[in-house]
Amino acid sequence: MEKVRNFMKKINHNYIIYFYCLLCSIIFLTICSKSSFLYPLNNWDDANSFFTMGKGMANGLIIYKDLFEQKGPLLYLIHAIAYIISNRTFIGVFIFEVISFSIFLYFANKTILLYFREIHILWASPLMSFIILSSYVFLSGDSAEEFCLPFLAISLYYFLNYYKNIYPQKMPTKQVILNGVIAGLVMVIKYNLLGFWLGFAGFLCIGLLINKKIKEAFLSGLYFLFGMFIVALPWIIYFALNNALYEMIDVYLFVNISAYSENASILNRILTAFKSAFGFANTLRLFSITALLGYIYVIFSKTIIPNKYGKLAITFTILLTVLGVYYGSNHVYYFLILMAFIVLGMLFIAKVIEKFIKPKLVNYIIFLTPIFILSFVILTCNYSINYDFRNVKKEDLLQYQFAQIIEQKENPSLLNYGFLDGGFYTVTNIIPNIKYFHMSNIKYENYPEILDEQNRYIKESVTDFVVLKLMHTSESIQIPYLYENYKEVKTIYVPDVNSYYMLFQIKDKDEEVIINE
Repeated sequence: MEKVRNFMKKINHNYIIYFYCLLCSIIFLTICSKSSFLYPLNNWDDANSFFTMGKGMANGLIIYKDLFEQKGPLLYLIHAIAYIISNRTFIGVFIFEVISFSIFLYFANKTILLYFREIHILWASPLMSFIILSSYVFLSGDSAEEFCLPFLAISLYYFLNYYKNIYPQKMPTKQVILNGVIAGLVMVIKYNLLGFWLGFAGFLCIGLLINKKIKEAFLSGLYFLFGMFIVALPWIIYFALNNALYEMIDVYLFVNISAYSENASILNRILTAFKSAFGFANTLRLFSITALLGYIYVIFSKTIIPNKYGKLAITFTILLTVLGVYYGSNHVYYFLILMAFIVLGMLFIAKVIEKFIKPKLVNYIIFLTPIFILSFVILTCNYSINYDFRNVKKEDLLQYQFAQIIEQKENPSLLNYGFLDGGFYTVTNIIPNIKYFHMSNIKYENYPEILDEQNRYIKESVTDFVVLKLMHTSESIQIPYLYENYKEVKTIYVPDVNSYYMLFQIKDKDEEVIINE
């Protein structure tokens, strides 16, 4: 009976911790993510392309085969469910963001609890939320990197726990399989984020080999791959049953590898990757200083990782994470996944508090919790690049202005020509009737089929409406068959991006007759 009581007490205790993490997640994501109810629309093109893919998936279209986009299928499944929750807004996405980030905070806090008292969770949760979510690399919210943050936090917890409490013995089989499953989930969201898990599994096996545990090393590697396979199998079956296995492999693997990779030597790519990461780290001073101090503390501490091999493992695993993120290309939001390592900085701060503040005084942190949350909320409002966007009204956004025209036609179809998904499919709830519904961020010479097909759509009048984004309106004249088949109905200049957005509508038969005569 005593064991049952202790078990129930532990469950209730974990619920309290998670509730606090959930509270922080809701508060800070409401401020920082454009997917939240505070904002009229998440107008980031990547978020809208994910939403369009999810919408297609929810309505029976087969991703990669019927709609072209290059992220992983799990990301689109998340957005398919989000679309079912709310088909014209990002509220469904916001719910997933909240759940995802609260899991990140929970496991980041579990890492802190490996070494320090629970009281530190109270300041660490809002501090991590502020540092990560108010940073400019968070962008608008709803990135692949954001949904992978909790997975890295979970595996980092098991990683540190292993080298603190278990090494040189083998990691329990259940934990190995679990982390293989986590790696599999990352693989089907964005596979180039797998650098951390390459280090995780690699050093796990190498460490066992060094200690002459050959069988355990072989089995650990096998169990890890089995965990990844558990995740991959349902997707293999899904695409095979829909005759889209080739398209999935071609688009998600080969197009990503060939279309985004620069013609450079391996050494140059490695050097460029670390240079890119350092460039962003240099502009994120608070994160970088905190995380660096945390890393130094981990390396020199005799309690965090008590063995030299573990210190080597964490060092090279971080480097592999950076290399995986930046090896192919470079975008602002890529750095977000690296911010999971802020937990190392939290360990350093907790150590400083424990060392320089009397234990009795540390306990008074609980009374300061509202002050911590309020202070970091104020800082977040000041530093978040999105916060001013809350004042924009829906009717002032070009997406909704174009939607008023588009929705006058019954069951309209639309082409987002020559640029990334601008959110027009989202606000009109249009399911694309074309595969290349927008222009992915790929050079024409690397994958000409996208633009060639979009030009064909215009030539054959496949869609009722066409939206263009141009530096100068005269550029639209250069698009073959545009003015023969479509008429301009509205043009809006957006100074923030120094571009004109033009809406064209298909000409009716009478207009075509007049032109032919």
